[in-house]
Amino acid sequence: MLPAVALLASCGGMMQQADMAAPVMMATAMPAPEAAPAPLPAAPPPVAPMMMPTLMPTPGIAARERFQVAINALQQGDSQRAAVELRAYLAEVPNSTPARNLLTQIDTPLEMLYPAESFNVQLQQSETLSSLAGIYLGDVLGFYGLARYNGIENPSRVSVGQTIRIPRTPATLAAQTNRAMMQASVAPMTMPATPPPAAAPPPAPPVVASAPPPPARPAPPRDPWLSIRENVTAGRFDAAIKDAETARVTPNGAQAVVLASAYAGNAKAIQATNATEAAAQALRAGQLYLETANRPADAIAPLELAVMLSPMDSRAMMLLATAKTRVSEGYYRDGVAAFQRQDLDGAIAAWDRALAIDPNHRNAQLNRAQAIELKQNLQRLK
Repeated sequence: MLPAVALLASCGGMMQQADMAAPVMMATAMPAPEAAPAPLPAAPPPVAPMMMPTLMPTPGIAARERFQVAINALQQGDSQRAAVELRAYLAEVPNSTPARNLLTQIDTPLEMLYPAESFNVQLQQSETLSSLAGIYLGDVLGFYGLARYNGIENPSRVSVGQTIRIPRTPATLAAQTNRAMMQASVAPMTMPATPPPAAAPPPAPPVVASAPPPPARPAPPRDPWLSIRENVTAGRFDAAIKDAETARVTPNGAQAVVLASAYAGNAKAIQATNATEAAAQALRAGQLYLETANRPADAIAPLELAVMLSPMDSRAMMLLATAKTRVSEGYYRDGVAAFQRQDLDGAIAAWDRALAIDPNHRNAQLNRAQAIELKQNLQRLK
């Protein structure tokens, strides 16, 4: 019995050792655990977008003045300012066709505004994009769409001889034909060469009876400008206008000043009794001063009268905006020249005159403020 018990005890010990070794072998057979991934850096907080300042309509002005501000802005190529003012104007005058047409020129994609086919014209003396728009598009307020069509950023800055593309439509082609016919009708005619005189016939035998006296030669026609000037000098503006319209005169620059003064003087005289005719004559005076005589400063007063008497006359408003822009630009350039000469008082005075004509002239505002600040700094140094 003893050897059997010893053998069983020995086997039991071996089984215990096997049971204890088994977990050790399993532990060594398992792969090592992977390291935990490093945490990702936190995303930066989103940056708030910069808010652009919202354009607001000019406060405290009448509807007519607001429309003028919009036109001035478009003349300078500032379509955003013009759109804000036009929408505010339409809130007051919702049935204004000119304002809606201007907004259409601003908002409509160019390929939908005009056809791609076009023909070219050359800008003549005293012509502007507004006058070309009036001739070919039938609306002087179509200048901004025409500027966009030609890639012109500032419609007020065009020059004589500049090539302007006109969209090809049946209406513009008809206007082109009419303009060519008008230019041909006023072109000087070439007179045929005078044939050499024929040989003188032999002298006739003397006649006993006395020959009748030759008929009196008609007096040469009187220059209509003599009577026009006389009537203007004497204050007979209506008579001067009748002389000019009867003779169908075509004035040059100097003559345009004389005739414009007649139309302007008569418009003032009859504005209380015939406002419609006074508005038409004031418009004619402003047109002569601005487009023929190239005197925009003289054009402002009669054009303001025309707009006052006929507030919805888009032609008068357009010419008035053009005249004011040209005058204010002239004063602005005078201020720049004075500033370059270190004449601060002269520069400030010139920019004051520019702002009196166009209170929204941004460059005049900024330069005037800088000149005043520089002047104050210089006075502190003394």
